[in-house]
Amino acid sequence: MVRLRPVPAVGVAPIRVTFLLHGAVQGVWAAQIPAVRESLHLSAGDLGFALLLQVVGGLAALAFAGRLVRRHGAPVAIRVGLVSYVLVLLAIALTPSFAVLLGVMVLFGATGAVSDVAMNAYAVAVEGELDRPVMSGLHGAWSAGSLAAAALAVAGATAGLGPSPLLVGAAVLLLAVAVPALVGVVALAEVPGPPTRRRPPLAPLLGLGALAALAMYAEGAGADWSGVYVHDVTGVAAGPAAVGYVGFAAAMVAGRLVGDAVVRVVGPVTTARVAAAVSVVGSAVAVAAVAAPMAVAGFVLLGAGLSVLVPLIFSAAGRHGGARDSGSAIATVSAMGHAGWLVAPVLVGQVAELASLRVAFLTVALAGVALVFAAGATAAGTTPKGGGEADDE
Repeated sequence: MVRLRPVPAVGVAPIRVTFLLHGAVQGVWAAQIPAVRESLHLSAGDLGFALLLQVVGGLAALAFAGRLVRRHGAPVAIRVGLVSYVLVLLAIALTPSFAVLLGVMVLFGATGAVSDVAMNAYAVAVEGELDRPVMSGLHGAWSAGSLAAAALAVAGATAGLGPSPLLVGAAVLLLAVAVPALVGVVALAEVPGPPTRRRPPLAPLLGLGALAALAMYAEGAGADWSGVYVHDVTGVAAGPAAVGYVGFAAAMVAGRLVGDAVVRVVGPVTTARVAAAVSVVGSAVAVAAVAAPMAVAGFVLLGAGLSVLVPLIFSAAGRHGGARDSGSAIATVSAMGHAGWLVAPVLVGQVAELASLRVAFLTVALAGVALVFAAGATAAGTTPKGGGEADDE
């Protein structure tokens, strides 16, 4: 197998742009979902099934994404996966019917998953060579790209552009930016690394996967239900209530952008433990909210606390997997994490139906409490030198 030679700090820029572009693809699609639904005359059930197939395609692709990274290297997997992911936007723009859309959604999910695993595996390798954390900032770039692209797409739609020209224009622009970024990623020199005869033990990886499921359950609940929560619980009109999601999402971006600096000072375990505790406080504030500002403040704290947890968990998974199996390790943890994301909207909705949204968000607080106590797992594969990895347990 291969491992990256040491690279200067500027070597982080191409992979940062790659994360941003990956987020931008998702942001463009998310903003165009209502318009695509209208243009294809889809019912709510039709749209839900199409979105489900996107998730199914992603989960299915995780089964071979790790092997692709191990066999061909993360740079090749990034190049193939990201370019394909962008090109699927063109396929969506040209989709003539619901039946075709179903197949396109499977492909969209699969290409997104392959590029996601490859990017994270590559980021772990860069962290190792630079001997400092970069994962949180890269995930921050993803979030920033998603929000910016969605905002631009909404602005274009407001100006009168239909979904097809918007998706085509976005794909062309993203490809134009992706080419130089991917050249920078692929150009990193590689040398043969020592062969790995035995794979790392599975139990710690499953533990990290369980943490990812808890963190992504809380993320999914915040992303899908924050605006609804502010509207239903505090009585604010539906439009202004969206500030709940805006606060949550903005805090996620800000937290990820400063997360690496915090990890360098206090280490991954302390960062994860404090961040999880902040998410618990945020959930509690939202549950106790008697007015919209208090609820929004709770979701801001929730987003800030959750922001660094998934990057820390992925980084630990990649280190645990080692140079040869980092892609497979991240794919395993990612699959378990996405299971938590899938459960979130259903479980929160069902608990809200049986009790209330306040009670439903107590489950988010409980997930945060579990993350506080299990934060030590984020030290997996760290060394005593650099980056503050030597947290005392």
